Amino acid sequence: MRPSFAQIRHALHALLAIGALTLAGCATLPPPTAELEAARQAVAGAAAADADQYAPQALDAARRELQAAQAALERKRDADARTLALSAAADADLARVRSRSQTTRSALAQLRADVDGLRAQLQMEQTAGIGANLLDAPAPAGTLEQRLLALDADPLLAGLARFERLQAHQAVTALAAAGRSAQAAAAALAQRRVEVAEQAARVEAARREVERLERERSDLRVEASRRDAERARAEADRLRLQAQLQAEEAQRQQARTEQAEAALDGAVAVQQGKAEAARAREAELARKEAELTAGASLPPVRRDARGDVYTLAGSAFASGQAELTPEATASIRALGIYLAALAGGAIQVVGHTDSQGAAAANQALSERRAQQVRATLVAAGVARSRVSASGAGAARPVADNNSAAGRAKNRRVEVIVSSSN
Repeated sequence: MRPSFAQIRHALHALLAIGALTLAGCATLPPPTAELEAARQAVAGAAAADADQYAPQALDAARRELQAAQAALERKRDADARTLALSAAADADLARVRSRSQTTRSALAQLRADVDGLRAQLQMEQTAGIGANLLDAPAPAGTLEQRLLALDADPLLAGLARFERLQAHQAVTALAAAGRSAQAAAAALAQRRVEVAEQAARVEAARREVERLERERSDLRVEASRRDAERARAEADRLRLQAQLQAEEAQRQQARTEQAEAALDGAVAVQQGKAEAARAREAELARKEAELTAGASLPPVRRDARGDVYTLAGSAFASGQAELTPEATASIRALGIYLAALAGGAIQVVGHTDSQGAAAANQALSERRAQQVRATLVAAGVARSRVSASGAGAARPVADNNSAAGRAKNRRVEVIVSSSN
């Protein structure tokens, strides 16, 4: 949204030109090439901000004025070219801030609906904030000078849209010094520049509210996930207790009749199935909470005789290095948060390499990588005593080392979570 350095440079040239226009009519000015370039930059910026959709009239006016300015320059009518270029830049900036206002209004509405929905779900008190009413505020009454004073005095907008305010002050100053023949053009330019400054300041204030709501929505989503996990854990405990009580009752009934024993065994099996389902639900919610907190998915997992095996591909490390990439770090952190949240058995981290290179170097690299993954798991909350790390070098391939694809599969780190408690 903020102007680039080139746009600011060209706009400052244009501001200087506004001041120059107030000098004596006989003064000789250079050709308005800087003003034309500033206008082109402003029109391009408005188009990039989707002004064709949200502020087409202002953008069309800017394009017509820019074409007229270019034509006037070609005919050596520098004064007309300069006036038209300044007007084109002002209309383009007006189109840009109006378009930005529309897109910000939509973002605010969606974020406010999301936050209100999450707060209602969590039974939290609703909060108020600035919103579309700020963007829809009517232009204040008074002269242009009074409107600028009101904008500068508004505590909600203090310090916002400084560049646009500077342009507005320059345009109002130029209007006060303009000669009779230049009064109409100077007044129109000053009017648009003041409106641009007012709207740009409101948009910046609204964008700050958008950023605040995005942070609040993220926090509320984490809280909702945490509460879901707590409810799942409570339900799992309740079902485990219920299954235990029913199992005890089944044992007492077993001595009475074989028929009652069979029936109660079936009831126990049903309850155990429910308890297993509750534990699975608890694990799924813990996984989602871990991935949301870490901002990454858990590594791929498979199950074999050793337990759950999470595999980190060789691409998780730089070539020949033991440092995890940022993406792999986030994924391992998510795994650590997940494993720390659930009761489980011992965790073994094993590093593997392909067969290329010296055996000793491969062994050392596999050990360093395993230690790096172990450290990341511990940092995420897994008990240090629960995790061990070792390297297997190239001794346990899972694919043919004679092909590039096979070697890529062999370069891996496995996190093995034992099935036993």
